[in-house]
This record gives sequence, C-alpha cells and structure tokens, in this order.
Amino acid sequence: MWEIEVRIYALATSLKKKEKQYNMKEKHDLNTYSKLELAAIFYLEESFRYIHIALSNEYASIIFTKVIENIDPNEEDWKIVEELNLPEDAIGLLQSEIPDILTPETLEKLSIAWENSLKLSTQGNYKFGQKHKVDSIEILGHINNYGFFIETIINRHLLFLKQSMLIDDFSYARISIAKVMERMIYIFKDKLSAGTIHLNEITNLFSLRNKTVHYTPDNAIVLKPSLSELIQIWNQSVKILRIIEQREKFNEDKFSSVLEKHIENVKTRWT
Repeated sequence: MWEIEVRIYALATSLKKKEKQYNMKEKHDLNTYSKLELAAIFYLEESFRYIHIALSNEYASIIFTKVIENIDPNEEDWKIVEELNLPEDAIGLLQSEIPDILTPETLEKLSIAWENSLKLSTQGNYKFGQKHKVDSIEILGHINNYGFFIETIINRHLLFLKQSMLIDDFSYARISIAKVMERMIYIFKDKLSAGTIHLNEITNLFSLRNKTVHYTPDNAIVLKPSLSELIQIWNQSVKILRIIEQREKFNEDKFSSVLEKHIENVKTRWT
C-alpha cells in the first residue's frame, strides 16, 4: 500500500512539474495578443479623438473672435474696465482675486457666443492648412496616446518574433526593456541598413512625447507641432505598420488601413 502511495505522489509531482513548465512556456498566449490589440485600438482611437478636439477648439476660437465683434460693451462695462487695477506681472495676477471685468449681461452674451462657437466648430470643417501649428492643450492627448499606440504595436511584434523563434529568449529579455527607439532599430535593422525604411519621423514623435511627459515651462512654450509634422509622422507609421503586418500575417483588421482612414479624415476636414 505504501509503495502505491509513493507512486501516486511521484506521478502527481511529475504532472505538477510538467504543468508548471507548460505554463512558463505559454506565459503569453492568445489572450496576451488580444489585450495588446485592444490596447493599440484604444490608443489609436483616443489619439485621433484628441487631435479633432484640439482643432475644433481652435476653430471655435476663430468663430468666437468674429462673433464678439458684434457684442458692444455698455457704459458700465467701460467704467469697470477703467477702474480695474490689476498687477502686470504673472505672479501678481495669479495671487490676485480678479473681479468680473464686465457686467453680468455682457458676460452672459460672451458665454452664449462661446457655447455657440463650440457647437459650430464640432459640426463644420475649417481649412487651417498644413503649416498650422496646433497649440490647444489637447495636443498632449494626441501625442501621448499616439506614442502609446506605436509602442504597443512594437511590443506585440517583439512577442511575435520571440514566439516565432526569430529572437532568442536572452535577446528578447534585453530588447523588450530597451527604449522604444532602440527596440525599433533592432526590429528594422536590415531594412534600415538597406535604406528601404526610415525612422526619422518616429524619432520626432517620441521627442514630442518626451516633451509631454516632461512638461517643463520651456516645453509648454515650444510644444506646437504643425499639421504637416503630424501628417509626416502618421505617414511613416503606415509604412512601418505594413511591414509588421506582412511579417505577422494576423487575420485581423489592418492597423495601417485604419490609420490611413484617420489621416484622410484629418486632411479632408482640417487642411
């Protein structure tokens, strides 16, 4: 009886060991790929939602500037402005309790004008031109989320290369924790050497994202990417995505095609 118990214990131990080895081998399964795909979709959609909000708000400011030309201040408004005595320096203004600088009636007219401007800006198109620099704070949302989108795609592709035995475990462990541009240089090293692709615009993307992550006073001033700058980043991303998709051959909606539709939508509506 004791011998049978020993055999059963040995068999159970062996099964547990095999199960542990299997789980270690299959640490990243289909669910991992699914989560990375969903994350990439989320980041991509959010990034373009923010660029449209940014441009809509800038269009609203243009509409508002034209509308308020027809709002004339009354005598009481002029009196309030003449008697207003505020500090001229930034710190002084920030520390001051600023009163209403116009009458409630005029402020209400301005408020209604701004609300109407916002509504009009979300419904219509405006041709800024590709040289236009995006200054709205929502540009932070676009750059951050777009950077996360590219990085997530790269992380998933690295996992694909590892599980396809195109990268050994040791190299994967080192590459997967490297800076994102170093990961991309490794992935595309052959095509970079051949000159068939370039990463200069993607480098610019992560330079911009670095400014959003480290939002210093200086970065707050200089972070105004032009539409042409963003479009160049997006176009280069399409080329990179196509290379990845050709390698992976995943049966899913192509990110390159989705991105192209977003690019065309921005160009049609805002440029």
